[in-house]
Amino acid sequence: MNDANGSPVRYIRRIFLWKKLLKTAALGLVVVAGLLIALVAIPVLFPATGAQMADLLRTVFGPGPVADIESYSFQMQDLFNRTRYQVTGEQPALTFTEPGRNSEPTIASVATRAPQLMKTSFPDTSVKINGSDTYGTTRAVDADKKATPAAIPPTTIPTVTPSPDVIYGKPYIPQGWQPIGPVVSGQYLMARGSVKPDPTRPYAQAAVVRIDLSKVDLHFVLGTNEPVAAKGTQRVKRTGVIPLTDQSPDRLLVAFNGGFKSIHGNYGVIVNGTTVITPINGMATLAIYSDGSIDLGAWGRDINPGDNLVDARQNCPLLIDGGQINPTVNDGSRKEWGYTVKNLDTTWRSGVGLTQDGKFLIYAAGPALTVATLAHALQMAGSYHAMQLDINGYYTRFAIYQVNTNVIQGKPPVTALKLLDQMTVPQSQFLNPYDRDFFYVTLHEG
Repeated sequence: MNDANGSPVRYIRRIFLWKKLLKTAALGLVVVAGLLIALVAIPVLFPATGAQMADLLRTVFGPGPVADIESYSFQMQDLFNRTRYQVTGEQPALTFTEPGRNSEPTIASVATRAPQLMKTSFPDTSVKINGSDTYGTTRAVDADKKATPAAIPPTTIPTVTPSPDVIYGKPYIPQGWQPIGPVVSGQYLMARGSVKPDPTRPYAQAAVVRIDLSKVDLHFVLGTNEPVAAKGTQRVKRTGVIPLTDQSPDRLLVAFNGGFKSIHGNYGVIVNGTTVITPINGMATLAIYSDGSIDLGAWGRDINPGDNLVDARQNCPLLIDGGQINPTVNDGSRKEWGYTVKNLDTTWRSGVGLTQDGKFLIYAAGPALTVATLAHALQMAGSYHAMQLDINGYYTRFAIYQVNTNVIQGKPPVTALKLLDQMTVPQSQFLNPYDRDFFYVTLHEG
């Protein structure tokens, strides 16, 4: 059976060895393919599971390796979306969630706060159309010349006027602003719209919301866990919930997600005058002051400690600074944009901005957005200064509150309605303890 050198036996052994190697390689390919499918499919089909899996992996391997995995997943999703569009022309549309009847109260009157001058300094580049100042493009007038803006008819809300320095796409809401929320003194205080900010991805959309700040107050709430406080800082109360006193259908309007977890950049946080994480000079900061006014700018240049500062939340550098999009949005840097997925990766992203006159707060969110196209969306909606907030589908949340018509004893008199059908927003969103920070908006009192 064997020759002197045993070559037939060797031959047979080699065959068995190659078969074993081929089986192992095939099994490895199956495992890798399964992992790739899981990386792409799980975050899309099961957002909560995907988010929990990512958090678990971060505790084991750290944020860097997990960010690499997430980036690869998003790149695979982007490749799939691009291919689908090229082959079929399909453009999956974002759909706004519509409120039920009698869910938006009509409020007779509410205190009006005089328009506030933004504390951020910038040149006056206001645009005149037919001799009139345009919404979202002019600097606030001097204090002795302030006047209450004319009422906006409840059937229509003006479109943001084009600004000459907008990059990529037309600087307005193509379908116009659509009013949402309660009618207050004959006016709608909020409006929504959608934009397509990415010419290379015609299917990519972002929803935008505009809030009139003259009759509302903005509030900031720490999550029960995030952002984690820096060592040695004063301990603060963490409820992670909108206070019961504000959970009223005559007061509570909307709420939306905050910024990154502290592990992703350790950006500054101040709540009720107490520093939770020391702010970083130059970083984008949304600030709330004791008189109810708000500002958005760079820490150390536009916003500083003191000055009646109550709350402040940082997150990455400014997306838009003085009407200009930050040139680093396309540099591919992970470090600069929060030690999370790369800024060129497409995923759910959200951001907040202020118009040049400080009259409107702008929120934007959508899937398939890069940092640059998020900035474009905010700019198209009229933002003069803007910053990125949290990202990923499970954490991008915007809730509109309406009357709870099925109130059970001990339950809130309001219920949360998600801005978009594609968002993960339960009816109890921010009405029960939530582990991440967020902002909410109420009608102004006093």
